[in-house]
Amino acid sequence: MAGTALGVVLPSLDAAALGLDAVFPAFFCAILIGELRDRRSAGVATAGAVLALVLVPVAPPGVPVLVAASAALVGLRRRQS
Repeated sequence: MAGTALGVVLPSLDAAALGLDAVFPAFFCAILIGELRDRRSAGVATAGAVLALVLVPVAPPGVPVLVAASAALVGLRRRQS
């Protein structure tokens, strides 16, 4: 909500110029590294990373990370069952 409020108050603020467009992918990579340390979830995390890398050239920005995160959640849920 704070980011939205800041965008309303300062519409000329360029998120790409500040590097804010890289925050979500960097956060995703940090989560991925944490998952790779656990043997049980390493396969699911690796599959999510591969899926994201495959989608990067063909999908709009942001979509590869969201699809990979969704696939990883499904994979982890199936694994826990």
